[in-house]
Amino acid sequence: MEHKLATAEKKMLVDLVKLVQRRGLEGENGGWKEFLNVYDKKFGSSLSDPARRSNDVLVAFLMSFKKKEDMQLIARIMQCSANRDLIEKFKEESPAKETPEQRLVRLTIAHYQYPTAYSFPSHSKDWFVTSLGKKKSKVVKSTRMLAIDCEMVTCEDGTDAVVRVGAVDRDLKVVLDKFVKPEKPVLNYKTDITGVTAEDLERATLSVTDIQKKLRRFLSVGTILVGHGLHNDLEVLRIDHARVIDTSFVYEFANAPIDKRPSLNNLCKYVLGEELRMAGAAHNCVHDAAAAMKLVLAVVEKGVETTIQQTPEMLEAEKARHEARQEAGKTQLLLHKIPPHVSSQELQGVLTGDFTVGVRPPQKLGGFYTAVVDFSSPEEANQAFENVQADIGKDKGGLPQKEVAFQLSSGLKAKLFVRKMVHDEISAPKRARTEEEENNESSSKRQKREDESEEINEAVVNQREDDKKKLLLHKIPLSVPSEELQGAISGNFTLETMPARRKGKYYNAVVSFKSAEEANEAFENVRGDAVKDQGGLAQKMVAFKLSSGSGTCLYVRKMVQDESEEAKEENVNHCKDHLKEIEALKEKLKAKDFANSSEGQSKEIEELKLKLKAKEHQIIAQDKIIANLKAKLEKKQSKS
Repeated sequence: MEHKLATAEKKMLVDLVKLVQRRGLEGENGGWKEFLNVYDKKFGSSLSDPARRSNDVLVAFLMSFKKKEDMQLIARIMQCSANRDLIEKFKEESPAKETPEQRLVRLTIAHYQYPTAYSFPSHSKDWFVTSLGKKKSKVVKSTRMLAIDCEMVTCEDGTDAVVRVGAVDRDLKVVLDKFVKPEKPVLNYKTDITGVTAEDLERATLSVTDIQKKLRRFLSVGTILVGHGLHNDLEVLRIDHARVIDTSFVYEFANAPIDKRPSLNNLCKYVLGEELRMAGAAHNCVHDAAAAMKLVLAVVEKGVETTIQQTPEMLEAEKARHEARQEAGKTQLLLHKIPPHVSSQELQGVLTGDFTVGVRPPQKLGGFYTAVVDFSSPEEANQAFENVQADIGKDKGGLPQKEVAFQLSSGLKAKLFVRKMVHDEISAPKRARTEEEENNESSSKRQKREDESEEINEAVVNQREDDKKKLLLHKIPLSVPSEELQGAISGNFTLETMPARRKGKYYNAVVSFKSAEEANEAFENVRGDAVKDQGGLAQKMVAFKLSSGSGTCLYVRKMVQDESEEAKEENVNHCKDHLKEIEALKEKLKAKDFANSSEGQSKEIEELKLKLKAKEHQIIAQDKIIANLKAKLEKKQSKS
């Protein structure tokens, strides 16, 4: 321990001291401040910030802890820190040098949800933190893998407890299949999901600590733990292991939201071509662990792609599950933001009627938990919600909810929220009227968008005409005052300076003339050849003398591109293309008018009409631009 502390980085030592302070732990010389008063006679506890103390002082304080549990805590924290450092090195590993197994480890820890999903309270004394060793090269070359899966029940305090553990090795050999005796009273065995009954657990004798000991011999240096949603299993087993492959992170759907993760069952169907379990069958942790291992081996040994397409069967099944959840939600209410000191038995007094309560564990240790209340029918669920004496509000998703204040059996008061699981349904006539109103509103919105589009096109044309009367002076040194800019350009103009974007760099200025002709003439009077900037705008570099006698330079740039016969021809051709598209759309419209009997064809005709109208608006805008170009061209020709 002394050698590890003496060679540890300053940040780790500081974090250790701060954690010890938060926990109120004391060594042989008391707490941190008491230690400083004894160790440092000069400054004592007046300099108590650990970050401002030397490594020697921090190590001396940490070495003053002699109790076994304190020393184990410090060792666990140091191991967690070492594992995190190694994980960061995993991310930096060159893909060209890594093994297929290490690539999947990297994909897992690089997933955006990894930092939150795999952030465990590993400092607690009942956690087992594995060691990955000091040599990164040895760790990343190891191809030993172990897949695990757990079945869990819900305890009376709302937390999950592991009741069965299955583990298979790389050869799919079962190395562990044991029932675990839960440490707390069980509220819901979830037998239809877990396959575990109360009778199974009556025969169980192993604790979580016993399972940790059985798994230790498999978790040698460099071993990769494999699983689907593996963080859930590690949390209930209280194991912190850095080198993991999570198949729910490795595999992903193509063209799907980033937070949508494929199920183990879908992956087995798509990747392995086999059913994990029949519909309605309970889980089996050994089978699930083996399935996760097969999915990893499919990538490692067969080079299977990790991006998968959603099949019509998957989408149909997902739709069916959504509809089933909606139907089930009609007979349920959700109690959420339940304080941790409120037991599940106390929830019976919140609602009226006959129901059962299913508790969901809190997302964070000691945080709020939730509970799903099941009724026999939607009518009973709605009546129970109506009977809650409180004002109706909406949650973030727009679902109706009420905040309830009630008294506990202890005499204390508590608050929670009662929320419906689905949106309220409206009657059929009302729904029909609503759809008609929505269609009218949709038509109004389309018209508004078209009007706005026309206004925008007109505004763009007007802005372009206004920009023709302007020139831009840019890359003006900050040492040049705005008054000196009058000598850079000829003619009558007004000048508006723009502040520098970066400190100590250049600033810009906009020069406005009364007409586009004056602006063009002023640009032509600037000596030098015109060049194009990155946006294709004409510009010239100007060198001129300041009143102080020193010289400087800047750039003069036009605000719009030069108009020419080619530009005019391009716009005309562009309009011709639009006219061709309009003619094609009209032909399609005529063809569709002969078969206007089905609803789908009517909708297609409406879409074609909308497209036609949009094209006509574009033509109008282009006509305005062409008219301006023609007028400008005629004016130039008359002058010449």
